[in-house]
Amino acid sequence: MSEPTNAATPTAGWAPGLSGAGAVVFGVGPGIGLACVRVLAGLGADVACVDIDPARAAAAAEAVEECPGTATPFTCDLRRPEQVRRVVAEIAGTLGRLDAAISVVGHGGPPGPVATMPDEVWRDVLQINLDQQFLVTREVLGTMSAQGRGSIVFISSINALGSSPQRAAYGAAKAALVSLARSLAIEAAPQGVRVNTVAPGATRTPRRRHLAEGELAGVYRAAIPLGRIAEPEDVAHAAVFLASDLAAFITGQTLVVDGGATVKYSQPAGN
Repeated sequence: MSEPTNAATPTAGWAPGLSGAGAVVFGVGPGIGLACVRVLAGLGADVACVDIDPARAAAAAEAVEECPGTATPFTCDLRRPEQVRRVVAEIAGTLGRLDAAISVVGHGGPPGPVATMPDEVWRDVLQINLDQQFLVTREVLGTMSAQGRGSIVFISSINALGSSPQRAAYGAAKAALVSLARSLAIEAAPQGVRVNTVAPGATRTPRRRHLAEGELAGVYRAAIPLGRIAEPEDVAHAAVFLASDLAAFITGQTLVVDGGATVKYSQPAGN
């Protein structure tokens, strides 16, 4: 007979454990962030909706009024350490605990080759995609470590996993985010805190809708084995899975959500 373990049995282990949980989503504009809020609240979590734009934060909270969980808007400029410190303390006080944090904040910046990239573009892209994640995580970790449990999920990109021509700053920042998550996973494990990353491929967000509906749509469908680009909910489901108790023994990992694009053999089949 095998030795007993602390792992949940299959019949007991299918509940995501988010009913009544305290969760925060950083960056809740239309797209992946809003989808994460909806999924979390739909599973019964009480969600803090954080955005630099108070109207977006309020709209995200209002969007889940009919869900089992609740949502509360918070405004914060994540580039400012003092504001991040304040908002995380406010969230912990409002929710009573902080079980899950999903950071969606980021953008690609203008495309262009490194040889002509202005200094300010490089700095801006790294600040919003990497520096802000560091500031958020430093504060969230303190609260979760004191509780003895928690889960942090970063939204990275498949640009972190392959070459990123014309998007070098974005690819470098997202690759660094994956590395940060791996280091944090080891550092935070003794405190019961897990850290993982989701790497989406092309996703139908407001900024990227043209990839599904414009003249590039056919090119993307042909490049993705599942025949479509991701919907924000596809990414949100992966992020919330990693944030939930269903992923209780997963940390330091990157979950790719790209319809098989990055594993597709680039050469003619059979050669």
